[in-house]
Amino acid sequence: MKVLKRIAILGALSASLIVTGCNGFERTAFQTLSSSRDDINAAQDAYEAPATPTKPKKIPHNQCAFTLINAAKAAQVVAVNAMVAYEEQKATSKDLTAQTAVAATSITGLVATVVKVKTLYSNPAAACGGAN
Repeated sequence: MKVLKRIAILGALSASLIVTGCNGFERTAFQTLSSSRDDINAAQDAYEAPATPTKPKKIPHNQCAFTLINAAKAAQVVAVNAMVAYEEQKATSKDLTAQTAVAATSITGLVATVVKVKTLYSNPAAACGGAN
């Protein structure tokens, strides 16, 4: 529930950015958070979807896929929390250097993890280090 609250706060903050404007870093960060959330949710759905004779499984149902999808969820939470902290810092201070670095690092880690998750669709063995 705490995660949903933070995501709701971030959503409200991003809506306020539309009204008040935002810099390039903020715009890119929010776009990345949004698209990565969609990618993670799609991967979770594909992982949980049952295979049928006419519709094979898109993502293998194994420990590696499970671990990668959950790592992406965790990275998403870290990145969202970093952006919430960034926005809170922005409201009280003009110096965002440190918080920008934290948020950028979190988002970079999220992107790297989501790339691995997306690889589960096309090359699960590569995403899992050779294991299926």
